[in-house]
Amino acid sequence: MAKSSHFEVAPPTDHSKEAREAFGLDPGVVFLNHGSFGAVPRPVALAAESWRQTIESRPIEVIGRRMTEELARIKACVGEYLTVDPARIGFVTNATSGVGAVLRSIPWERGDRIVLSNQGYNAVRQAAHAYGERFGCEVVVADLELPIGGESSIVERFMSAVDARTRLVIVDHVTSPTALVLPVAAIARACRERGVHCLVDGAHAPGMIPLDIDSVGADWYTGNLHKWVCAPKGCAILVPAAHTVAWTHPETTSHFHGHGFAAEFDWQGTRDFANVLAIPEAIRFVQREFNGGVMQHNHELAVWAHQYLCSRFDVAAVSPVDGSLLGSMAAVLLPGAIARKFKSAQLFQAALYERHRIEVPVIDWGGRWIVRVSAQVYNAAADYRALADAVELEALA
Repeated sequence: MAKSSHFEVAPPTDHSKEAREAFGLDPGVVFLNHGSFGAVPRPVALAAESWRQTIESRPIEVIGRRMTEELARIKACVGEYLTVDPARIGFVTNATSGVGAVLRSIPWERGDRIVLSNQGYNAVRQAAHAYGERFGCEVVVADLELPIGGESSIVERFMSAVDARTRLVIVDHVTSPTALVLPVAAIARACRERGVHCLVDGAHAPGMIPLDIDSVGADWYTGNLHKWVCAPKGCAILVPAAHTVAWTHPETTSHFHGHGFAAEFDWQGTRDFANVLAIPEAIRFVQREFNGGVMQHNHELAVWAHQYLCSRFDVAAVSPVDGSLLGSMAAVLLPGAIARKFKSAQLFQAALYERHRIEVPVIDWGGRWIVRVSAQVYNAAADYRALADAVELEALA
């Protein structure tokens, strides 16, 4: 494997010491997996707890009388941050629930086709198959090969799977296993031209990449706020387009079914609203902390880590090395010696954690093993060097 001394590009400014104090992560673990569940900064956690105490001190007043007004305020904040009409923002538990709401809302007919990619999130794929089994629909998987091609080839991959029976195309804004930013606006436009609905699963996108939801042009956009916006767990949104909002319903049918999108999504039964009410503090944190925000820093660190690890592992990049298809995660092929030594990618991931205290996902992608690293403001170049050292030790042991 290539040595780190062969790599000369400098990483971005290191904010990790200050950020680790803000996030409160275990200092004994090299945490390179922000992408799975996020991590909540202390100011955001405190805001959620403050709201929880307020709610519990006056449950009827806050939930029964004030919650609609409070949620409108939160939606206005999210709408400004993500450039979308607040009236079309519905809060859901996670992006998977947003996908489920769309699948539930479409009047399926036997023979309809759902198209998604082989790089889609497994839970979404399972949900599509469940509706296919229920209504007699066909689920078709578009193959996005690695290394990935340019925008036109990605669009063509999706559109080649679309036919006259296709009712819905589901496309990830940022792919979960391979961390690639896909050209969702171009795919949504191609779907419109063919009269096919398009749902963008933006689970990772909010807070990771600059996002103007309305400009994407999809029929629905769903995304998590608990990942890269650093909101507490259970914070996500579903945004229908103006022409689909009237017939989009949450997965849970409750008192206000038929009263309009806002009423239905605001009340999906009794739930803990405190985390949603803390979203503005999370947005403030990611926009203003650490010299004016973390998004650009995280992107620059991900691009650096991608180049550095490819150099250390002496492997080809699976996406452009200029970082044009990266947000704040990167997928890197592991040396072949690792797969020859370990029986499964899961066992190697466990070894990294148990023997080296490195938390990072390892994915078996059609026989090629990939490590997907996240770049958050609490990470530093030393974290990726520690990962490279650990991989080298395991490969040579």
